[in-house]
This record gives sequence, structure tokens and C-alpha cells, in this order.
Amino acid sequence: MMDVPLIIVGAGHAGGRAALTLREEGYSGRLILIGDEPHVPYERPPLSKGLLQGSQDLAGCSLCDSVRLAELGIEHIAGNAVSRLAPPQHRLQLADGRWLPYSGLLLATGGRARRLPQAQCNVLYLRTHDEALALREQLRPGTRLVVVGGGFIGLEVAATARGLGCAVTLLEAGPRLAGRVLPAIISDALLALHREQGVDVRLNVTVASIEADAVHLMDGQTLPCDLVVVGIGMQPNLELAAAAGLDVGQGIRVDAQLRTSAADIYAAGDVCEFRLGGLYQRQETWRNAEAQGRHAALNLLGRALPFEAVPGFWSDQYDWGLQTVGVMTPNVVSRALPEGGLLLFYLDDHGLLQGACGWAPGNRVARDIKLCERLIAARVPLSSAALADPAVSLKQWLRG
Repeated sequence: MMDVPLIIVGAGHAGGRAALTLREEGYSGRLILIGDEPHVPYERPPLSKGLLQGSQDLAGCSLCDSVRLAELGIEHIAGNAVSRLAPPQHRLQLADGRWLPYSGLLLATGGRARRLPQAQCNVLYLRTHDEALALREQLRPGTRLVVVGGGFIGLEVAATARGLGCAVTLLEAGPRLAGRVLPAIISDALLALHREQGVDVRLNVTVASIEADAVHLMDGQTLPCDLVVVGIGMQPNLELAAAAGLDVGQGIRVDAQLRTSAADIYAAGDVCEFRLGGLYQRQETWRNAEAQGRHAALNLLGRALPFEAVPGFWSDQYDWGLQTVGVMTPNVVSRALPEGGLLLFYLDDHGLLQGACGWAPGNRVARDIKLCERLIAARVPLSSAALADPAVSLKQWLRG
């Protein structure tokens, strides 16, 4: 039984990080990493920024190269998806028909871009490296681009396209940008910034149909265009787990140790649905893929550690940076920053910090957000008046 491998299904960020962590932690047994894509594991945030701009390549956003995988003895099965799981027998089947046994299994199957039913042609999505390359080839000066979706993918594509000289119209079905994850004041700031940069942002609009040279809206408007990019969210790849009888909701459900409902199977990354504050949720972020990939690897080795990482994400919009950490609460305190920046602090009923959101030019909020993460862990009562005062250092509570 010593040669029965640990297997990771999904060779994206979470799966790749788990494989590397297993070796770093001293696991010397057989280790197989299986991915749908032909590439080594890579990070996805650069797809809508550096890679789309042409300032970064695949090597620059990869966790390692194929030489390193070979050196570590990680068997990378690329472009050959898993078609079936058999949890009672501890084995799985590849698309080419082969069956592989496993001693432990990590499902890091990620997700795919949600499709727009009205889109029949002239539409691109952005979820993979190859999709980013296909889009980059068409973002030329003067290209009339319509972006459907005012979440972070749509906004980052719009910002990159403007930087490349495209004429951009962005369509959002809701009343504000990134409304599912951001407070209204930050949504308003994003809206103002994109309009200042020349993006024609339209809220509360619905696409009726897309043709080769135009997008038709439900209100009767027609938007001539050369290209359409749809960024309306991600569909988690949970079909494999569901067909095998694992507990699923909006993702593959796990316990505090990231274990699924099947013996010796864990889940991590975008597809993982875990409890945060008592409620099941998924986190589609770089930070979550990194943290859960590492954590699942440790628990595959028998550590049985609860996953307690603080959530957070960031986004770059033109020359501005957005960063968040923790969770939002109804009790919010605002602090003005230079040049129109903003820090929002989210407190519980006892004055303990639960989360923070920063918006400022460049990377100026990074230090404050790191201090906020430490304050969340410190669990010290904070003064709302002092938090609102830019002259008061956040470090004072940590010193105390």
C-alpha cells in the first residue's frame, strides 16, 4: 500500500500550492497532480492585468515550472480530466479511461466562467490563460469593446482595455458596481473612477441579444461593437463531487478541517464551500486559494487542523488599489485618507474589529490593511472616534 499515491484533482493555484506544500512538509510518497489545462499551476489575478496588458507571461504567474515539478517528483497529468470518482473504492477514472487508486484525495477543481445565454457569437470570457491570450490579441487601439458585468473581472478588463486604447462600454445589471461584495461608498468611487477614465458605464441594464457587430439591450438601445467580453461570475466545478455522492451546496461542502463528506477526500479553493461565521460560503480569491491549498495539504498528512484564516482580497483599478480583510458588519467607521482615499472599519457590538476595506492611489492602503488584520487577531476594543481620526495611528492599539 506504500505506493498508493496522494492525488490532487485540479492543477490551478490551490491544487498547485497543495502539491508544493506536501513536498515542503516532507511527504516523500507518490504524488499526482491532475489538471484539465495543459499548463503548470498558475495564479489567475494577472490574467486580467499583467498578462492581458502584455507585461507578464505565463512563466511570470506560474507557481513553478515543469522542471521543478519533475525535481520534486510530482507527477503532473495535464489535459486529461477526471471523469469519475469512486470514493468507497478510493479510486478515480481519467478521461482516457484509466483508473488510479488514491490514499488521500484533494478536490481543487475550481470553476469556469458563467456563460451568458443571450450570447451566440463574438463573445470572449476570461478564466484561463488561453482565454486571456485570445482576448489580448483583439484589444487594439480603437477597438469598440463592450464588457458585460460590473464585478472585478469586468472592471479590471475595462481598465486594462482603456489603457490599451480601446473604447469601452461596461454594462451592469445591478444598481452599482461590485454590489455583491463592496459597500456603496466604494462602489460609487469605482464608478466615478471608471467614468473619469472614459469608460461608458451603464447600470441597471439587461442584455437582450448579442450579434456579430452589436449588443442589443432590453430597453431597445443598440451598442455597436467589435468585441464583447462577458464577466458575470464563476460556475464552480462541483459536478464530479456531486456525481460521486459528496455533500454539495454552492460548492463542495467541507468541515472545519476542509474534509468533505467522503473519507480521505478534502476540498480547497474556489470550489470549496466552508463555514465562516456559521454560514456556508465560497471565497473566489487568491488569498483563499493560497491558504486553503496549504491547509488541505497539511491535513492530508494527518494534522487535523481547523481552517481559521481571515478572508480578504484586492483589486487594482487603473492607478488605484482596493484591499479588504475580514468581514463586513453593520457597524462601520470611516476614515478619510489623502487624495480622496478611504478606510472603512467594521466593528462588532463590543468595539472589536471584524473587517476593514481600503481604497487609495497605488498601494497606499496595504500597510493599514495589514495593521487591521493584526487588530482583528488582537481582539482589543477600539474607539470609533479614534478610528475616524486620520491623525491617530492604528499601531497604538497593538502597542497597548
